[in-house]
Amino acid sequence: MSVLAATLRNARVQRSIPAMRTARRHLGETTQGPPPMDFKANIKPAIEFFTKDPVSYTEFKQQCSSLRLYAFIGVNVAIVISLFTNPPKSSYWRTYSPLYMFSSMAGAFGSKQPLFLTEKAEREVDVPDVYKQLTLNRRLEGAAEEEEEEH
Repeated sequence: MSVLAATLRNARVQRSIPAMRTARRHLGETTQGPPPMDFKANIKPAIEFFTKDPVSYTEFKQQCSSLRLYAFIGVNVAIVISLFTNPPKSSYWRTYSPLYMFSSMAGAFGSKQPLFLTEKAEREVDVPDVYKQLTLNRRLEGAAEEEEEEH
């Protein structure tokens, strides 16, 4: 077929039914089978995935969709059980784990220590003297003696 004939043919087809070409694409995405969150209706196709060979692609797709619901729940339950039986050793997990949640909530309502300081913090360092030593000598007076004793 020549290029001119193909162009004329496509132009004729587009003029005849332009609305039908854009309204329906025939992708095969019609809804069949039970709704995705209906647990009772999805159990039968999920079991048939292991016991019955599908006759068509539509039946196979429904079996996979039904099995996906239960596989998702099973994987998440397994992960949660694994985290409770063998938790990570990090301090982040110990602080924000579900087991610590109850004690942190109790501590938030019955805190014994005040949130802000009630008195001025006392220090043994003479800050003006340290500043003077660092700006004039670029070192503290007692620091050089400590380094020699360590070596």
